[in-house]
Amino acid sequence: MTCRVTEVEILVTDDGTGMAPRTIEPGPGHGLAGMRERVAAYGGDLTIDNRPEGGCRVRATFPLAATP
Repeated sequence: MTCRVTEVEILVTDDGTGMAPRTIEPGPGHGLAGMRERVAAYGGDLTIDNRPEGGCRVRATFPLAATP
């Protein structure tokens, strides 16, 4: 997890075999699509992709509210 002035980033990676392209695409349902919906509900962004060196990466960023 990385905290910045304007956002929080959560990054999860693994070194497995990666995911099939159809798994990465957005769509209704549970699992990764459900994660995307939940992140969006809090104004965040979710990126899911395969790592070039193998495995996959899930990155969620959430905006932080400005304080007076």
